[in-house]
Amino acid sequence: MICNAEKIHSLIAKAKNIALVCHANPDGDTLGSGLALYYAIKSMGKSVDIFCSDIPGQKLRTLYGAENLRSDVPNKPYELAIAVDCSDINLLSKHSIVIRRARISACVDHHVSNNDYAKYTYVERGVAAAAQPVYKLIKLILGEKPLDVYIASLLYTALVTDSGAFAFSSVTGETMRIAADLLDAGVQGHKIVEFFMQDITPAVFALKTRVLARAKFYEEGRVGIITFFSSDFAETGTEISDTTGIINAVREVEGVDAAVAVTQVKDEEYKISIRTSERADANRIAAVFGGGGHARAAGCRIFGEYEEVKEKVLKACKDHLE
Repeated sequence: MICNAEKIHSLIAKAKNIALVCHANPDGDTLGSGLALYYAIKSMGKSVDIFCSDIPGQKLRTLYGAENLRSDVPNKPYELAIAVDCSDINLLSKHSIVIRRARISACVDHHVSNNDYAKYTYVERGVAAAAQPVYKLIKLILGEKPLDVYIASLLYTALVTDSGAFAFSSVTGETMRIAADLLDAGVQGHKIVEFFMQDITPAVFALKTRVLARAKFYEEGRVGIITFFSSDFAETGTEISDTTGIINAVREVEGVDAAVAVTQVKDEEYKISIRTSERADANRIAAVFGGGGHARAAGCRIFGEYEEVKEKVLKACKDHLE
């Protein structure tokens, strides 16, 4: 059932124990938004736990409160369980059971592909980050109390990382007004942008240059594909989370309407990230493989041999070029 922030707030107010669930392979939006909501709910005197199936990347582990993330699967059902920044229950991985077992399930999201799997879904489709609806929910929770700088910093991190530092077409005046309020709360926005979007280690630099040097272009340069193999991570001392943002270098090439990053997760399993111009729909491309996201940015998983996976992705891109 589609609902609004006020409804989710009322559910939180009535529940005695609450679970928050971030999606697997976490990014800055699911963790920043989830942890911000975690602290806002704790300020109400509620019992709240926060779960994520996968260990965050090195930078994300520095987020305020990241040590509170739980990876275990609890035996007890919660009165209320809220998925944060997740369009499909399967993207919660093993913690989908937390949502399924809860007396009341809810979701706060921003993906156009959200399939309304929870009993109550507060979704603002297509906005820059889940941090936008989460911000509105937190403002209801806090009432007249000012935004805590730690909560504000978590929300700002979520906005920055999911909007390409406010560079994506999903950024609106409302996005910037929310960002301004967070800055007024004491957030050092420039440091967050530098740390999450600009600073890279020598190891990540080596990974980036190695993979971009192998980039391939198809359809008269309209489709660009890069691939991260397990050997790339092993030989550069990096991990999958270090691939964040590298795909944008391909999308920035003149004439490219669909940029794809194919990342080997394990043998015959690949994580696909898609970034597009306005002449292709990333969400529709990802949907071919059961994935989803936004018009300009989406993702999915594909199983099979590498060459087979690459050809499937290439065909889907060709089929959805305008």
